[in-house]
Amino acid sequence: MPVVEDVGAADGGAEVLDVASDVVGAEDAPSVGAGGEPETAVVDAGSDDGGEGAVPVVEDVGAADGGAEVLDVASDVAVADDALPADTGTEPEAPAVDADTSGLAGLWKLIVSEGADALAGEGAVSFAGFRVQEVLAGGIGENTAVGRTAAVSGYIQLTDTALVVTKVIVEMGTLRTDDSHRDHHMRESLNTEEFPLAAFTLTEPIELPSGGSKGEPFSGSARGDLTIKGVTNRAVFDLQAQLVDGVIVVVGSSGVVFSDYGVPTPRSAAVLSVEDEGVMEFQLYFAR
Repeated sequence: MPVVEDVGAADGGAEVLDVASDVVGAEDAPSVGAGGEPETAVVDAGSDDGGEGAVPVVEDVGAADGGAEVLDVASDVAVADDALPADTGTEPEAPAVDADTSGLAGLWKLIVSEGADALAGEGAVSFAGFRVQEVLAGGIGENTAVGRTAAVSGYIQLTDTALVVTKVIVEMGTLRTDDSHRDHHMRESLNTEEFPLAAFTLTEPIELPSGGSKGEPFSGSARGDLTIKGVTNRAVFDLQAQLVDGVIVVVGSSGVVFSDYGVPTPRSAAVLSVEDEGVMEFQLYFAR
């Protein structure tokens, strides 16, 4: 069963989200409960060698305690018209598709947890977040700050041979790290009051492996429009995916320069400086 590892790198490098090579085992695959969400586990595992088809692994920094800030895109942001929800919710409206479930073709909706406060535990399924290096005051040294939120929504649309549509929305105000003071400065930098959402929209189809419907792992790049704080730029996410027990597990990451999105680096008495570059990463589960 895919797990979220606590890898806690201190060198600022991006941790790889990783679907273990034995994830194809029925007993290890995420089981789907009555609520339609696969169960997942959060473990503290040391370094992972990975294996063939290994997927990037992410660090879990504790439960998100609700709220609404992190990836941020106001409802009037200049993104594709259907990239953001039409109403006040965060669930983007999915297109109507045929109900044929014989292969990969069709619409797959993102499975979310019960709420942002369920980031750690059985309710944790999909999440998005960031990783950034900071220099602490008092000669303490450097630290890798990691933020996570389970407040994500969206869908993907597949043909039997390609991923053709992806829309993912993140509630930036729900991002949490292990320090409430850092979270406060982070929300100010992201201006989550005005820009509560961030969005990613795929702009180029991705060819899938011929054995994808039988659980063959996939590695590739997703190119699309990323909107944060009302600014849209082209972004490329390195990702890995696999169909496991009827659920598509997708994990990936992308480097981001915060100033490109008008996000100033946060400042506080405990932190001397924060790098302008960081890593955005995610683990997403999709089901029909």
